[in-house]
Amino acid sequence: MKKLFPLLLALALLLSGCGRREETPPDPVQDPPAGTEEPSGVPSVTDESPLELDILRIEICRSGLGSDRLMEAVRTLPELLRSALADQNIITNAVQVTIGSSPAATVQALNEGTVDIAILPAGGFAGQETEAAVLLASGPQSENDHIWREGYGAFRGALYASAASAGGLLDKEGALPAWAELDHLRWGLLGQDSIPGRRAVDLWLADHYEGRTTAELSHAAVYETFDQLLQAAEAGEIDLFPLDDITFEDWQGASRFYFLGELETFYDTVAVVSPKREDLSDPERNLRDPLMFTLTRLCFYDGTQTDPGGLPAYPGKGYDRETRELCQDVFGPYRYGWARDEDLDATRRLMALEGHTAD
Repeated sequence: MKKLFPLLLALALLLSGCGRREETPPDPVQDPPAGTEEPSGVPSVTDESPLELDILRIEICRSGLGSDRLMEAVRTLPELLRSALADQNIITNAVQVTIGSSPAATVQALNEGTVDIAILPAGGFAGQETEAAVLLASGPQSENDHIWREGYGAFRGALYASAASAGGLLDKEGALPAWAELDHLRWGLLGQDSIPGRRAVDLWLADHYEGRTTAELSHAAVYETFDQLLQAAEAGEIDLFPLDDITFEDWQGASRFYFLGELETFYDTVAVVSPKREDLSDPERNLRDPLMFTLTRLCFYDGTQTDPGGLPAYPGKGYDRETRELCQDVFGPYRYGWARDEDLDATRRLMALEGHTAD
């Protein structure tokens, strides 16, 4: 009887609880806010949930590499990539490396699904018709970062005016000077192929001065490096000049010049995923991190670099100089960081301004 009483009491409480739940109506089901994405249920790539693939097909755009270098890449990279990706929890039985003859050919292969991931020039990719997902992009902005940090690679810069020679150029309550005022001053620029030293300036001028570019400036001198631009500005030889962010960060005389305008951000190389492989581009899968760290390790890790705690920056061994140089030739000389398709909009606008096709 002593054992039966607690059981009867528990049953009574349970029944009374069920009665109360019947008397209280359930909360109404609410729709998720507009724009909310339903979770895909795809796990992120981690030690506990590695990404397992039968084969991973990677294409590299030719990008001016010689035939011997390309043959070496096709021969050497599959096993290098397979091993390095495994250390980042991407387990694949085989990696296939192919060479695209042009950005258009590589994008076509992506669209058809015969290639899973492609590495190609940002400018060559930006003008193509494709739904391929941009995962990573590279540029010199990250070249001074510690190897263990997440990269942020880009061409970034700004325009500056000499306080001594530009006078009251900027004393207009934040308004930009008229074109006639800019054209009257002496400009310092880099060569026509330089993105932050010339082409980004063209886009900035076109955006603010009805399509005009540096080709229409009356007084423009060309220099080879940003350091030479700084020396010319400090010597009073030029009034206006662009400067990339890396040089600016190392520069000690910034207070002697005025900021005129920020230039657009551009990239060197992109890593993109075929629209046929939504399993790889799914944001919840987060292929960005393992792919970014794999490329960084292959291109720059010699095994001696450590994190702030003194531990090796990456799992596994480092790579010798020849291997790192080959990988830099193939994947580009700069580190990769997270990117999206809209990050290439400035590149598309610049290409339209210059009348370039994607190839």
